[in-house]
Amino acid sequence: MNLIEHYVLLRHLHVGLVAASGALFALRALARLAGAQWPLTRPARVASWVIDSGLLAAGAALWAALRIDPVGQPWLGTKLLLLLAYIGLGTMALRRARTTASRLAWTLAALGCFGFMVTVALAHHPLGLLAPR
Repeated sequence: MNLIEHYVLLRHLHVGLVAASGALFALRALARLAGAQWPLTRPARVASWVIDSGLLAAGAALWAALRIDPVGQPWLGTKLLLLLAYIGLGTMALRRARTTASRLAWTLAALGCFGFMVTVALAHHPLGLLAPR
């Protein structure tokens, strides 16, 4: 099977899963800020894992279809490093932060990281939309 034949489908799937992942994190984080416990329940965590696993698989399929080396492309390497930061920030926001103020700070940092990651992907540049034009 030639993956490039499925590029449009893979790209739409990837973009849709990016939106779903960001929306689910924002919903869970805002609910935690409001004092809700459901964002920590197994169904909420599993939903996040399923979406994020699909997102990673779609991304890897795009790398393969386009024959992109994620380490050799600075923008993609930056995006992967930002992903690790986003995971850490999100963990702090949802589970580790003990006060509402710290939970808010971690949530804003995670959402900022997510947003910057999107700009890196759109610009195909490590500086995202901050890149010189």
